[in-house]
Amino acid sequence: MARELHDVLAHSLSLINVQASVALELWDSRPEQSQEALSAIKVASRDAIGDVHALLASLRGGEDSPPIAPTAGIGDLDCVVERARAAGLAVTTVVEGAPRPLPAVVDVAAARIVQESLTNVARHSGGSSADVTVSYAPTFVRVRIDDDGRGPVGTATGGGGNGIPGMRERARALGGELTAGIGPGGGFRVQATLPFGGDTAGRA
Repeated sequence: MARELHDVLAHSLSLINVQASVALELWDSRPEQSQEALSAIKVASRDAIGDVHALLASLRGGEDSPPIAPTAGIGDLDCVVERARAAGLAVTTVVEGAPRPLPAVVDVAAARIVQESLTNVARHSGGSSADVTVSYAPTFVRVRIDDDGRGPVGTATGGGGNGIPGMRERARALGGELTAGIGPGGGFRVQATLPFGGDTAGRA
């Protein structure tokens, strides 16, 4: 629950911060773009309030209450990347393999990893675009996020905040793995493989 709350707030507040900076910078020279940034802030804050309410409702329900996932699942990829796009990041999406229903914990984890990666692009990397690829296999789902930036500061030494360590913890908690580093064509790549079902061969 603590990780969910962190991810909701970190993702939303980071995008709000980026858009607020844009609005202030362009207020006099490009008022129309400032208005777009303010609209993005309105949407991100509204969605964040809804997500937090859903999490708190789940927490108040206690152990007997079914878990509530305030985020869209990875099967609704456009919805998962919607906030990043609204914040001005150019995000392309690709789905490989046949989409299939996933266990809820895998579905939510994959979506959160994508959102956190896109948040890092907006906050730290200096990039302006990202490619999100979701690959479905019989026993695992793999998400890959490639951007054109330089990556979170301190990534090589394991620093740079809780974003990447938190994503890695999510993957490991499900028996999966996550790697983060310089992409093959430059920029930065995050890739997570999340197994489900019995045989988890082919996760590497």
